[in-house]
Amino acid sequence: MTAAVLITNPSDDLLIVHPSKDDAPWQLPGGIVEQGESPLDAVRREGREELGLDLDVREYDLFAVEWLQATRLGRRNRFAFLFAGPVLRPTDTEGITLQREELDAWRWATRAEAESMLHPAIAARIVGPLQTPGSAVYRETRHEGTL
Repeated sequence: MTAAVLITNPSDDLLIVHPSKDDAPWQLPGGIVEQGESPLDAVRREGREELGLDLDVREYDLFAVEWLQATRLGRRNRFAFLFAGPVLRPTDTEGITLQREELDAWRWATRAEAESMLHPAIAARIVGPLQTPGSAVYRETRHEGTL
């Protein structure tokens, strides 16, 4: 399982992060859900670890869930959870401290910029209004004939 969070500003721009790995696409804050951890707890933990922020994300902030079929032999199908996170003001972003082993940059991106900068599978999860609690979307990504 993975869990990520949509963090916006008052202009409805998305906070995206860039992994420290060479040639990696921009991502949403989040990551792997650890053993014994809930997706919600993972988003909160990743916010603290990756950005140095205590994110006020709650159960009703679930934005989308996607089931992803494995793309190669030996890999497992997985679930990706996406939460609608907080709206940050400029004073809130002053406290951002990147986890340098994981990330080398963060920025605000318009919806169109984010869709072109994020991995297409991640961009596809961002549908509809970004801050509508209680309106989660379920998706499935199948790769017919790939295994």
